[in-house]
Amino acid sequence: KGMASRLSLLLLLTFATATHGFLSGPLFVGVHSLRGSKVPRRANTNICMQAQNPPTNVNRRQFFTLGGAALSTAFLPIDVKSAVAEDAPKLGSSRRPVVVIGAAGKTGLECVRVLLANGGYGIRAAVRGEYAKEKLGTEELPADDVDLVTGVDVRRPETLADAVAGAGAVIFAASASSKGGKASEVDDIGVENVAKACISAGVERLVVISSVAVTRPNSFAFKFTNFATGGIMDKKVAGEAKLRQAYKGQTKLSYTVLRPGGLQGGAAVGPNNLQITQGDTSYQDINRKDLAEVAVEAVFAPATHFTTFEVYNRKDAKPLQDDLKPSMYAVSGQHTTDKTGRAGFVELFAGLKTDAEYDPNNGYNGK
Repeated sequence: KGMASRLSLLLLLTFATATHGFLSGPLFVGVHSLRGSKVPRRANTNICMQAQNPPTNVNRRQFFTLGGAALSTAFLPIDVKSAVAEDAPKLGSSRRPVVVIGAAGKTGLECVRVLLANGGYGIRAAVRGEYAKEKLGTEELPADDVDLVTGVDVRRPETLADAVAGAGAVIFAASASSKGGKASEVDDIGVENVAKACISAGVERLVVISSVAVTRPNSFAFKFTNFATGGIMDKKVAGEAKLRQAYKGQTKLSYTVLRPGGLQGGAAVGPNNLQITQGDTSYQDINRKDLAEVAVEAVFAPATHFTTFEVYNRKDAKPLQDDLKPSMYAVSGQHTTDKTGRAGFVELFAGLKTDAEYDPNNGYNGK
């Protein structure tokens, strides 16, 4: 009798695990939406292979196979469960696309357009509200093949799972705004929510856009920005810390934190006119188009895994504080290049130290 009870429980668990993914998959997104749920909605599901070939039923063999697989992996350590399979589709392909969270914002939009311009990438644009898909592209680069997902709110973890499902990489380009939420909700907890969603979904790469000076509260850049935005710098550095904590113990899945200088409009100047440093010691402005190129290139650059670095225009770079001048390049040197294109970014990223090798909150003191 005891054995029968245990067997019944096992079958019940098997059924639950086998059907959970099926009922919550992309095929059922529209059904949930019709019922008033706030799950993300897709404007284009070409990239979602599961939606292209949805299962129509679960036979007995699938029942035991799917359920058994789910039960067997449920107790594995998280890094084993989330490891990227050796035979996985290529990172950034249509089957493992790059997701841009905050794609309707100025920086996120530039990230989408860089991906479009580079060509050959699977692109998923995640936005919080309703959005016209054609706005993502340009006349020269239409957004026909971009997968637009609406209803994605970093403040609400339940909206993130579908947005990052099957993704190879995520670029976090969201930030606090009058409509999108407070800094504590977006730049702090929102970063943590996305990090956890990426780990849970086995997303190989997460690139988060933060800001220079977040660890220098005595600098003018910190004080001015914090005052003007209601404490956003405090929340950004808190979000960074939660991100690193979430990724502790991970080896296959990795993050990169970008700390850009003051964001400007205008054309990209290219990697040969940029500079990268570590330790939050220096700054200069940077065009959003250049930042977008850095973010996209960082997705595919192993040298940026588990790193935090500042990036800004090379010309007239300055220390954030007078007392930081002697240590401007103390962590990993002054990263510059005379090359353009991808080769230039590879050279810019070369020699970066991981966060385990120094303290990203007080870099020049090392560890």
